[in-house]
Amino acid sequence: MDIDKIGRTPLEQLMFYFGIPAGLVVFGAIMTMPTPLGIAHDGQVAMAVFALALILWVSKAVPNHVASLIVLILLSVLGGWSEKNALGVFGYDVIWLMVAAFVITSALAKSGFARRLALWLITTFGRTASSILLSMLIANFLIAFLVPSTTARAAIMLPIMLMVAHAYGVNEGNANMGKLLAIQGLQANNISTTAILTATAPQIMAVGLMKDLAGIQVSYTDWLVASAPIAVLTLLGSFFLGRFMYPPENVGGTVGGLDRLHAEYRNLGRLSAMEIKALTIFALTIGLWVTDKWHVAAFGFNISLVMVAVIAATLFFLPKVGILDWKEADIPWNLMIFSAGAYAGGLALDGSGVASWALNGLFASLGVTSMSFPVLFAVIMLIGSFSHFFFTSKVVRTVILIPTVIALAKATGINPIALALPVAFTLSDTITLPPHCKPNLIYYGSGFFSVLDQLFYGIGVLLIKWGLMLVASFTLFKVLDIT
Repeated sequence: MDIDKIGRTPLEQLMFYFGIPAGLVVFGAIMTMPTPLGIAHDGQVAMAVFALALILWVSKAVPNHVASLIVLILLSVLGGWSEKNALGVFGYDVIWLMVAAFVITSALAKSGFARRLALWLITTFGRTASSILLSMLIANFLIAFLVPSTTARAAIMLPIMLMVAHAYGVNEGNANMGKLLAIQGLQANNISTTAILTATAPQIMAVGLMKDLAGIQVSYTDWLVASAPIAVLTLLGSFFLGRFMYPPENVGGTVGGLDRLHAEYRNLGRLSAMEIKALTIFALTIGLWVTDKWHVAAFGFNISLVMVAVIAATLFFLPKVGILDWKEADIPWNLMIFSAGAYAGGLALDGSGVASWALNGLFASLGVTSMSFPVLFAVIMLIGSFSHFFFTSKVVRTVILIPTVIALAKATGINPIALALPVAFTLSDTITLPPHCKPNLIYYGSGFFSVLDQLFYGIGVLLIKWGLMLVASFTLFKVLDIT
């Protein structure tokens, strides 16, 4: 087992040694308890396997890809999910997208264009660690208006983030700077999505459900005015919380200071032929991602997000056209295995009905129908933000949360928009664990942070957003006539 003991905190050391025993105890307890009413045997197995995997991922008692292989084995052997489904996750689009994204990253790195772009960012905005982190947050927020896919935005920003990290010498010891670049990258991706109605399809679906089930009309501008201020303030909260949790090192000093970076940028000279090739293919990729809604009108067929990435990877490998050979593609296959196991565990929970059962049980146990509006609002927003622990799919969360919240509002005599629209702003709050959404997995591939880093940081940021939502319920939302 290639795990370095140096650098572990006492807590991490303790978790490492007790991770396997704790995971087995929890797994055994769930497997041997009476099957709860409302779920079947496959749901109980899925719940036990996912609990075991979560403990192993967080404790790092075994490498994450090994834990994911255990998930695939146990789900198949114990009947939590069929072997065909479990092993078939390797063919899911997220795996192919990640492979293609790392091929694109490898090509941009080889060409030197990514380094040029990173050096331009650093020398223009990056006089301090804070300024480069803020510039990356701003870039993430702005492209959310142009690219209606969290996964596509992660694939665009990952090469830039990796090259910024390399230029700052993150691999030479800037552990905290690496964590902030990667975790704030995935947080900016998902939190920015909540600001813009069209930034992800489930939010559009949520608006449709509100119209069909409650007669609520929500326009693009309505959503933007109500949600964007909260998203921006949450990103700022993420920035300051990150500085507190992981104070960034003096990054300029690790690579010889800002003057050296300026000199390196000037020495690059004009774009090389290889850079022009890489830039052309990358620009084509982004162009196809941004214009996906017009593909049918322009070509007569649609090219999916994943297929665009595969096309780009193919072009980079194509003789004469591309610039890579297979050995130069730095694809972290251990991450592919981890991703497959993580996705299989989450999908098994969804498919077996455990997630719906848990949410309904939570509402019933809390007695939400007897709460005052401020308390009810606080509870619903908390459940909305953290519901991704049970539902790995935004679509699943949407089709369960929105109708449930609308029905709850009607039962308690509250205007449905007061709960349904704010809870829709939490659908993309998936920032706590790598398997909770595709961008998380893509950024996790950087190797700059652990599962535990993301978990603690993500929970902190979501609690900041929850507090902002509570303040908005009697300020901004009240002015906009939502609450």
